[in-house]
Amino acid sequence: MSMSEAEANTPCHSARTRCIETHREDPEVQHAARVQASMDVGFTLQRVLTSDLAPSVMHGNRVRLETLRRCSYYLEVIRLDLPLGEHSYLSNSTILHLIDPWKLQRMKKLANCQVKIQLSLLEELHEQLLKEQQGLDTTLECCDLPMLMLEGEAIRQRLSAALQTKADFDAMVLPGRLHSKHQLISDMGSAKVPQVRLALVLKMPVHFDKAHSFTTSSSATLHWHVAGSEATDPREQFELRYKLMQPTCAVEGTEVGVLTCAACSAKVEGLRPDRCYEFSIKRVDSCCLVYGLWIDSIVLRTISTSIGGGNENYDKRRRLFPW
Repeated sequence: MSMSEAEANTPCHSARTRCIETHREDPEVQHAARVQASMDVGFTLQRVLTSDLAPSVMHGNRVRLETLRRCSYYLEVIRLDLPLGEHSYLSNSTILHLIDPWKLQRMKKLANCQVKIQLSLLEELHEQLLKEQQGLDTTLECCDLPMLMLEGEAIRQRLSAALQTKADFDAMVLPGRLHSKHQLISDMGSAKVPQVRLALVLKMPVHFDKAHSFTTSSSATLHWHVAGSEATDPREQFELRYKLMQPTCAVEGTEVGVLTCAACSAKVEGLRPDRCYEFSIKRVDSCCLVYGLWIDSIVLRTISTSIGGGNENYDKRRRLFPW
């Protein structure tokens, strides 16, 4: 017999049980317990709405979702046949060329679908959590003790559902792991076949630095940066596009250009004075890119060459969306 079973058979335990049953039958005691339980629900509701579901938390969730939508997603080769930390003489680009092209394209389509599905799930979870938070906030504004006593259990269930939605949103891993049922690299004869798998990795979005981008009468100097990063990967390249807006003739309609840049700045020359140009920036596409829709853009007007337009301070002033 266990200790708990032994205690259950003692006279003292029987007396305590009878006492508890007496209290349970006491209407005043039951009412006091209901009041306390209802007040606890109110306190929990207030605490959750000022912590787990606070406006700052909801805003942070929206920012996270928007950032993930603007990220670029790539396939990355991971060697499974090498000890941790050991490098191979085969580069990632070489291994990618060894992978069966049909299988690689299939994995890229799979990765693209995975990113879209996960982004959609995050969007749905965020919208659901926002509705639940707003509903609970409305309840907190109008609830009193009679309402808590009447609807306390329903409110408790709504709180539990909202916290579960938040947990699901926080636990959503993006990007996730990619799975392949088949060997990615075909038989190489006598050579040892590298054991690899493909992972899905993300890179943060690229944004123009609007505070440091400016024009002169015939040129524009653009600066940009990778969100959340102080240093840019030196291997990265960026594609800067520009075009003259509102062309007035066929010749002006051809004033477009593309620059490939290894740095986070570029100067575009040969522009017309006192005209608006649209500039866009993104990473150079690679064979490993599976999803990346975000392209940042900026509109600048070049400086007029009329009298007074060459003022040094005015000459380098940036004008956004001038109309």
